[in-house]
Amino acid sequence: MKDGTCVTVAQCPLIQRLLNQPLLTSNVVRFLEASRCGVQDRKVLVCCSAPENVVPVTTATPTPVQSRPPPSTLVGNRLSYEVQLKLLPDECGIQYTDRIIGGERAQLDEYPWTALIQHRRKNGEFKFHCGGALINERYVLTAAHCIQNIQRSWTLTAVRLGEWDIESEEDCANSYGERICADPVQDIAIEKVIVHPNYSVMKTSVKNDIAQIRLARAASFNDYVQPICLPLEPTERTVSYDGQRFVVAGWGQTEDAPRSRYKLFVGVNGVPEQSCQQQYPQAGIDQTQVCAGGTANKDSCRGDSGGPLMYVGQRNSEGVMYLGGLVSFGRQCGLAGVPGVYTRVNQFVDWIVSNLEP
Repeated sequence: MKDGTCVTVAQCPLIQRLLNQPLLTSNVVRFLEASRCGVQDRKVLVCCSAPENVVPVTTATPTPVQSRPPPSTLVGNRLSYEVQLKLLPDECGIQYTDRIIGGERAQLDEYPWTALIQHRRKNGEFKFHCGGALINERYVLTAAHCIQNIQRSWTLTAVRLGEWDIESEEDCANSYGERICADPVQDIAIEKVIVHPNYSVMKTSVKNDIAQIRLARAASFNDYVQPICLPLEPTERTVSYDGQRFVVAGWGQTEDAPRSRYKLFVGVNGVPEQSCQQQYPQAGIDQTQVCAGGTANKDSCRGDSGGPLMYVGQRNSEGVMYLGGLVSFGRQCGLAGVPGVYTRVNQFVDWIVSNLEP
């Protein structure tokens, strides 16, 4: 075996080539895991077996002028907030289906920002234990508890985009008498994870349950992989969700519940904060959380931990879907009068944007 050099993923051509494959096999994922040699500035370092083509991370290397942002876009060594905002897509929250909410199984191209978070178990099996939401070509939002409160023997490995039927190699469905097949899923390794610095879990409460996953390569947008809109505007950050009609989507996957084969969705209504506090008197429900549901047999158990709570809003005079929350916690699923608790995304927009990189 050749000696290697510990570098960032971006500095290793071999690792980059592997990451750019449309589908990562279990052998490739194991190789990528075995290649890790540390972390620097929250970025994964890998042992690269082609030292003549890379520069060790301990060596100061001038950045090419053409790839460096102009001085006016930098605050210290970081991008300015205005530039980071531009890293979010102009088009978002669009799906190419006319389906009316109220069913069970999503169509092939419904909720194309819904992601699956993959973990490798101690026995080497790869399983999906959480969900997430794609917000641009390099970032997925999920719950912090999907990152920090997993079993110690599990390893976070990849994000899957464009999935519909977990048990099928090719996703196909009949629509208006025509058989339609989706583009192949995209399994993308993880470059780094940023958990909210104030995330906390106590016996009766969970706070700031949000994390960002930076993908090791850019996702390819198509009809089945699209970003969802973030509530960036002031009106979207202060809107009341009481009675708001939401949708939760995913595969019914939580840490201890069986999953669905197909992507599911369910409609739920926003619940006033005071009503939610009465159901969770010791949880300290506050403005950083939103409660929804409480209708018998309809709950985010139909979605994933960390998965998206969505609502329809207006952007550039057209209806699009916004990310209202991330599945956080709740009591027994589907109980009448007992809503689920979600991380309220509009209270974390500045934190999300401030961590974005090109």
